[in-house]
Amino acid sequence: MKKIFSYIMLLLFASSLFAQADSITLEAVCSSLAAHSNTTGDFIQTKTLQTNGRKLKSTGKYIICQEGILWRTEKPVPSSLILTKTAMIQISANGNKSVMNGADNQIFENISETLSSVFSGDVAALRKNFNCEFAAQNGGEWTLTLTPKDSTIASVMKTLELSGVTEPQTAMTKLVMAETSGNSICYEFINQKYPKELSADEKQNFIFD
Repeated sequence: MKKIFSYIMLLLFASSLFAQADSITLEAVCSSLAAHSNTTGDFIQTKTLQTNGRKLKSTGKYIICQEGILWRTEKPVPSSLILTKTAMIQISANGNKSVMNGADNQIFENISETLSSVFSGDVAALRKNFNCEFAAQNGGEWTLTLTPKDSTIASVMKTLELSGVTEPQTAMTKLVMAETSGNSICYEFINQKYPKELSADEKQNFIFD
């Protein structure tokens, strides 16, 4: 009897896990991410070179908000990359600033729109630009693999894979871009916070003369 009871409990537990995975959808994940108006944290970037397998690492901080996305590399060489809906701004260690109009760079425009779509809950925009393959695991982990439909984007990027968790709250923990060259770039996101308001210094990153 004890063995039968244990077996039944095991089946019930397994069933609850599968039900949990089935309830995690792309729409639900994007909606949960969009519930945070601001996301800040640290990142670890690893670029793997196809030619020799060498790994180039850098670390820094990031901000994702309604105004745009900031990647501030702190090590090994300080620099900043700011993406807004209309422009890409690069700031070097000595403060030199270069601005690129998003309309002049289709790849930039597409990637910027992709990240904005994920964090604003716009699943329709994702499906417009990519073939979307979404998978959820029993522990609440999820993975979204995006394959570009546009030939210009596909000539540079094979896939963009986003992954994350739903517990204790929905978050994106990793982003991997596989390039057609064979190189790959991986971002790991840690120490995430969701402030209702950015600080004055953080807001300043998105203000340009």
